[in-house]
This record gives sequence, C-alpha cells and structure tokens, in this order.
Amino acid sequence: MPTLPHLILPRVEYELARRKTGFGRPPSREYRTHGRRLRNQLDSVLHGFRTVRPPRGINPDLILRVQLSQEAGVDEEMWERSGLTLLSVDENKTLILFSSDEELADFNRRLGQYQAGPRREKQKSSPHSGLFSCIDEIGALQPEDRIGRLFRGIGVTTPEDFQVNETYTVDVELWDLGTPQLCRGKLNEIRTYIESRNGSVTDDYLGESMVLFRAKCRGEVIRNLLDIQSIATVDLPPQPSLTISEYLDLGIHDFPQVAPPDETASSVAVLDSGLASAHPLVAPAVGEATTIPARWGDGADGHGHGTMVCGLALYGDVEKCIRERSFVPQLILYSGRVVNDQCEFDDENLITSQMRDAIEYFRNTYGCRAFNLSLGDRRLTYNGGKVSPWASVLDTLARQLDVVIAVSAGNYDHQPDVNGTSDEHVQDYPRYLLRNEARIIEPATGAIVLTVGSLSDKADVPPGFAANNVAFRPIALPGQPSPFTRTGPGLGDAIKPELCAPGGNTAYDGILRDVRDNVRELSIVSLNREYLNRLFKTDVGTSFATPKIAHMAARLFGVFQNASANLIRAFLVASAKVPEPASSILRPLGAEAELRVCGYGLPDLERAQASNENRVVMYSEAEVGLDNFHVYEVPIPEELIVTNGIRRISVTLAFDPPVRHSRFDYLGAKMSFRLIRGRTLEEVVRAFTPRARGATVEPLKSSDCPMDPGPRRREGGTLQKAVFTMRRAPQRDYGDTSYLVVRCEKKWAREEHDPQRYAVVVVLEHTVDVNLYARARHRVEVAVRIRAQQRVA
Repeated sequence: MPTLPHLILPRVEYELARRKTGFGRPPSREYRTHGRRLRNQLDSVLHGFRTVRPPRGINPDLILRVQLSQEAGVDEEMWERSGLTLLSVDENKTLILFSSDEELADFNRRLGQYQAGPRREKQKSSPHSGLFSCIDEIGALQPEDRIGRLFRGIGVTTPEDFQVNETYTVDVELWDLGTPQLCRGKLNEIRTYIESRNGSVTDDYLGESMVLFRAKCRGEVIRNLLDIQSIATVDLPPQPSLTISEYLDLGIHDFPQVAPPDETASSVAVLDSGLASAHPLVAPAVGEATTIPARWGDGADGHGHGTMVCGLALYGDVEKCIRERSFVPQLILYSGRVVNDQCEFDDENLITSQMRDAIEYFRNTYGCRAFNLSLGDRRLTYNGGKVSPWASVLDTLARQLDVVIAVSAGNYDHQPDVNGTSDEHVQDYPRYLLRNEARIIEPATGAIVLTVGSLSDKADVPPGFAANNVAFRPIALPGQPSPFTRTGPGLGDAIKPELCAPGGNTAYDGILRDVRDNVRELSIVSLNREYLNRLFKTDVGTSFATPKIAHMAARLFGVFQNASANLIRAFLVASAKVPEPASSILRPLGAEAELRVCGYGLPDLERAQASNENRVVMYSEAEVGLDNFHVYEVPIPEELIVTNGIRRISVTLAFDPPVRHSRFDYLGAKMSFRLIRGRTLEEVVRAFTPRARGATVEPLKSSDCPMDPGPRRREGGTLQKAVFTMRRAPQRDYGDTSYLVVRCEKKWAREEHDPQRYAVVVVLEHTVDVNLYARARHRVEVAVRIRAQQRVA
C-alpha cells in the first residue's frame, strides 16, 4: 500500500515575451477578380439587411457568414481591427461575425484597398491580402440556419414546420454581441416582443460568453424569431435519460449503526433526481438535500436514480461495504435535485441556469469542490461540431470555481443492423462500441469536466441459469468495457472519456434473443430510496460508474486541501490504468480503440494519494504565460537506470482554459508537453524558444522521449497523459536528468486570461521492487535548495 508523500517537481524559472499572431499563409488569389466577387457578395448581404426587417420593436443587427479557406487561421484581433466581432467558428472554418456599424465602413475601406492592388511598384501583395485572400465567400444567415439540432432530429427543418397555433417550449440562444449591457438590451427587446404576442420568457442566462433564454410561445412567434439576426439557435430544451431496476435483501439490523463523518471532512455534491435523505445508511452524512429551483419543495427522490448515485458518491463501493458489514462515511454528502417529479428538467428554468445555481450554491455555501452529474440527453449524441451550452457552462463553472465535475459518458442501447441478427450483441462486442451512434452524449463533451465511461466488474451467471439456459451469456468479462458504455473521441479528437469505473454488465439471452440489463448478479449495488422495503437496489449504467470517480476526487481534496482542481484531475489520471482484459479485447480493433472506449483507464485512489518506494510521484502547480513554456528537472535515479526490468516515466498535464461553445476552436488556449533526455538545460531552452514564438519545426526531435499516446493524439484535451516505457537500460550518456517542457499556446484567449493555470504530475515507476523514492527525494531537495538560492541572489 502506498504510504510515502508525493514530491514537488522542481522547475527552472524564466519567461518569454509574447509572440504576434496572424492569419497564416493566405492562398494565392488574383486581387481584382477575387475582390470584385467579394464586393458583390457583401453588397448582397447589405441589401438584404436593409430590406428584410426584424419584428417590430427589435433593432436589426448586421450578422455576416464568412467562409474561410481551409488553410487559413482564425485571428480574432484582425477581424476586430476591421470593425467586426467574431461570434462563432465552425469545424469547416465558417465564421459568424457581427458589425455594430451598419455600413461596414472599415471592412469596406479595406476591401477597396485590396481591390486596388499593390500600392507601390515593387510591392508583391495588395494591402490586407492576408485577410481577404483567406475568404472564400461572404453571405448571410438564413432562418433555417437557426433551427437547432433537437428540432432537426424530429423533422423540423424549416420555419413552416412550426405549427402556427401550437405552443412550444424552446431554448433560444443569442449571439454574444459584446458587452453584457448590449446582450441584456437585446434579450429584453426579444422578451418584450414575445410577451406582446401572448408568450412568456421564464428564464434567462447571461454567462461569460453565452446568452440564453427559455420561452413558451406559439409556432407563429417562433417563425418570426427565426428572422432575427441576433438569434443563433432556437431548439428544444435538453432532457435527462434515466433507467431503473430494483433488488437485494438485507435489513438495517444486519449493519452496525452509521456514525457521522468528521465535521472537517471533505464533501461531494450530487446533482440528480434527489435523495432519500432519511435512509439510515446515508442520513448521518447528509449535509443538505435541496432542490434547484427551490420552488419544487424538498429534495426527496421520487425516482430512485439520485439515491443510488448518492450512495456511490458517498461510499465509492457500496457492495464492498455490504460484504464487510461496515458503512463508515468519510465524506459529507450534498444533494441537489435538478429534475422534477416527471424526471425532466425544469420547464421554466434553463439547464444552464440550474447548473450554475446548483454548483455555485454548494461551492459558495459549503465549500464543496467535487461534483457528480450522472445525467445526459441521449438525443444529443456527439458526432462532431460544437459542444452544447450545457457542457460549456459546466466547463466555465469548473474553471471559475476551481472544482472537479464528473459527468457520465451516457448509455448506448445497441441495435443490430437491419440485415444482422440479435446474436451480434455477443458476436460483435465490443466492435459496436466504436460506431458513431455509440459516441458520448451531452454534456459529456465538456473539455474541463471529467467524463467517465463504464467497465464490467462481474460475469456471474444467476443461480439456476447455467443448468437451464445454456444460451444465457454475460456479454463482457470482468475488466472489459460494459456493453452499454459510450465512447469518444470528444471535440477536436480529445480523449473522451478520460476515466472509467465499474458500472455493471448485461447478458444476452439466446432463447429470448434479447439483452437482459436487469440481472442483479451483473449489476451495481447501491442504496434504495424505498429503504423501508429494501435497503439496496441494483442497476447498470455509466450513471453508476461516475460517482465512484467523484468520490475519489472528494477524497483527494481531503488529503490535498490546498490543491487546485487541475491537480486533482491530474492525480486521478496519473494513477489510472486500463485493465488488461479491456486492453486485450480492444487492442485488435486498432490503435485508437483503447483510448476511445476507456480513456486513460481505471484510477486507483491509493496510488493517487501516495507514492511508494518503486513508484515516485512528483507534481507541480503553476501559471504560465500565453505563448510561453516552463521547464522542469526530472531526476532519473541510478536505480532506474541499472536495475533490469520495465521502467516507466509517465507525465500527466491538466489545465483549465477559457471556453466558448459558439466556436469549434472551443479552447482559448492549448497546452502540451515533451520529455527531453540527453541534453543540457541551455540546449532545451534554446531549442524551445523559437517553438514558443510560433515556429513549426519540432525541436530536439532525436532527444524527444517516445511517449504513448503521441502528441497529436493526446493534445486535443485539457487532460493529457503519456507514458515513456523502457524495457532496456537507457544509455549512460543520457545523464541523470531529463527535462519536461510544458508549453502554452494562445488561441483566441485574451489578455484577462493570461496567465494560464495548470498542474503537472510525473511518475517514475519500476516493475522491480527497488527504492527509487529515497534517491529521487534527495535530488528534488537539492534542486529546490539551489533554485531558492538563485532567487535570493
């Protein structure tokens, strides 16, 4: 069992000046022809703006759609210098831009200068060619463009599909036009219009980069809303997808009385269907069970899902507690009911408002820093494009409040192909988990939230079934992916889910030719809301894997009380491994399969909390300037070099950049790392300085430790881990110090987002029982002392 405290990773201190950005190399264009074409398109947009007016009482807004060439970069500041505000960026480089100047004076003037050609005889390019040569097309948004994804999913694709006299409940997103005052003013204009047509606006959300409101109005009004340029989308509200089953028989007399946790214990908050707070195995640990919104009354669980999730968030492994006949809560539990009696989100409040109100309440009132959200909308399968407002607000709250939010990946209900057979459930497992329809659902797409998938931990056939039904087969073996777990990748090919935990298994009944998901021997055990009848019940799903990760996060906050959420995420991932049964069955499906299904694997709380002699954990928390880098000294103990066996050095990086859900380039900054061996500190700094300033060459490639996964695969997310495995002794000329370079690249982040927070964890590990810890600790202490002396000098 690990018992040794983790070590501080020593850092070399220096900073670089910021670099300038631009559009990149523009495609070659003939300025006269291309300029004339853009001029005609721009004139057409302006004509439409002047002739098609919005509903009375709503001031018009000039919104442009600009298609860039695929090679072009997206430089927000260059658009601002042309008098335009960048509102949105799509995957295919389609930009949505807002102009407060209805004549587009600055943009027109620059276009005219581009059309006129080079100003001097020897000048090769037209003025502003870096801007206009990158533009393929300029146009305007159409009403159909504002119809959201959920409406499209039920066949509503044109304004005429909205029935004039039918009443709809919709979530409307506005473009973020700049200042909060401007956004609030536009929201009030539209609110007044809706209310004048006998509709109502029941909630609004004005966030850091997102403006939403919930409205109830007739189809006739929605048709008119689709003509308003300042509206981005009109869509159905999200709804949670919950499932239930029930079992197990043990009474309260079978367990000793539960004592309350220590008053100073860490806490975990669950946002779900509520909590049966009088359940005798949970009651002593409940801090508060409430509802968001408050008008729903108490936080009682009328469904059962929330009570099961709460039991797992509090105890981690309820079944182990049952086996040991011991329930000892080490956390304080908070519950926020965020679904109504019909297990739906509030009719009047936006989901973004509910999430903000709930998380801010538990964070600000009780100091809670670990949250669980085992809810998702199965209609919102992620198949590319932007993340939802729901995911984006969770990411924003995680960054602003410095909290860990664990979110379930969602459950996939596999249906064999039309020409297939039901035996596919067994024969095609786990291949079908890699299909597009099996990808994660919202809000699991969030970049800063921890997305959690599910593993099977049981494959027991129920008593009697083995003899009576030879065709009854558990689909997964212990340690393999659950047959229902949803998979990645996430936005920008980010590794999603990042972690996995036991969430149960299903069986295929060959006689019924159907899947059985209510087999208690294959299910997760937790607390039953109807505790007077049964204390426990069973169910399966990623919903029940996720609170185990939230539990670990809360426990780590108790050990590392001043840690950032970035460090807690990094500790969890640094401790994680993909179980061998999962790795064995996924490896034949391709290099990506393991990461897409299991992410970095199953974390281990003991390994996350402490080091041991042959596994040394070193960490650092810091802030790095945008377009800058830090260098860390990684001591390589002699024992790691000379002792035969498999050696591993793993690096885990976690950071929390600003996000904007209206942009496909969702992250305002990106970070990465490299582990360099066989070079001096001066060589490393000299090589990486041009890289930080925008050069595209890879520095010191021959000295770059080969790590798995590689940079291209891991760098899409805010939580990155890679492992350098040595099966033979490293060369002596590599020396006894490697250098970890952590880089931060500015995307669209602004001055107020500089510097960027991050945490990094380095693990030195040997399969042989050898004492790496003592030598590493001595080296770290010496390095820290030298750095302190240098700062004084």
